[in-house]
Amino acid sequence: MTERSEVIVVGGGQAGLVAGYYLSRAGIPFLILDAGGRVGEAWRRRWDSLELFTAGRYSALPGLAFSGDAERFPGKDDVADYMEKYAQRFELPIRLGSRVTSLARSDRGYLIETAAAEYEAAQVIVATGAYQRPHTPPVAGTLGDGVRQLHSAEYRTPSQIPAGTVLVVGAANSGVGIAEDLAPTHRVHVSRGARLPHLPRRLLGKSLHFWGDHLRLIGAPFHTLRGRTQRGDLLVGTSPRQLARRHGVTLHPRTVDARERTVRFADGSTIDVDAVVWATGYRSDYSWIEVPVFDEHGAPRHQRGVTKSHGLYFLGMHGQYSRGSSLIHWVKDDASYIVDQVRSTSSEGSQR
Repeated sequence: MTERSEVIVVGGGQAGLVAGYYLSRAGIPFLILDAGGRVGEAWRRRWDSLELFTAGRYSALPGLAFSGDAERFPGKDDVADYMEKYAQRFELPIRLGSRVTSLARSDRGYLIETAAAEYEAAQVIVATGAYQRPHTPPVAGTLGDGVRQLHSAEYRTPSQIPAGTVLVVGAANSGVGIAEDLAPTHRVHVSRGARLPHLPRRLLGKSLHFWGDHLRLIGAPFHTLRGRTQRGDLLVGTSPRQLARRHGVTLHPRTVDARERTVRFADGSTIDVDAVVWATGYRSDYSWIEVPVFDEHGAPRHQRGVTKSHGLYFLGMHGQYSRGSSLIHWVKDDASYIVDQVRSTSSEGSQR
């Protein structure tokens, strides 16, 4: 039997929860479908020592302050617990364990399928986030079976990594954080490609995001002068140079080849490794969406999350509208905008 709702939100992470918050305030019937078995599960799966680079006050969603010292940098379980509390506080209707396998047009809007149930909705908000499918480069396949390999999405604790030499490939925020976590117990090497702009978590006694907020940079649309200064990735916290100086981590240029245990870098140097952590990012995965709203690269065509397919929206994507589009505290700006579009579309339908 098909269950119907005015709106289906696909994804119960920060973007989906905030969409639910605004839909609830607008009085629009909705359901949130999430693949996890528990609210905040995606955060619980991150590595044990992970701390956010946003302070507590900038790790909160609308309507509920983050518990504890507003200036502390919360751990990943703190964030997961907060999200669970958020869903409970606002009584958001979340169907857990509901991974969506198909989204297609129907006579009455959209048909959404999971392994256990089928849903229909007039409108759909796809809020599956910025981190969907872990990406591992082809060179990983040239390493021997004796080398322990895992993606940063699978890394939890140094005990997963065999004793000896470990190479972390990638020096963005995850790569640097994992290398720092491994340094006390392993011989750690880091391979990096293009160098990212680096800023500390605090400047002049204030968190970095305090300045980004008060200077109106993070939420600035990319098409504005302020927004154009926010394009591109940014490394926040410990830098690769600090890793080398403080923790004895050895830095290398880009990884270009591997054979058995030997990894070769762009400068021709090599090392033998016992393990590799691929901190090489994620790719979008919209293969389950059967609606023609994608470009030749598989990215959604949209204007601030609004597609040309009537009633279909995207929320929480990296670089969707501003640097804040995929950040916990700032996703509310896009969510509020999209729910306004949902409300307008609902009003049009009721007047027909």
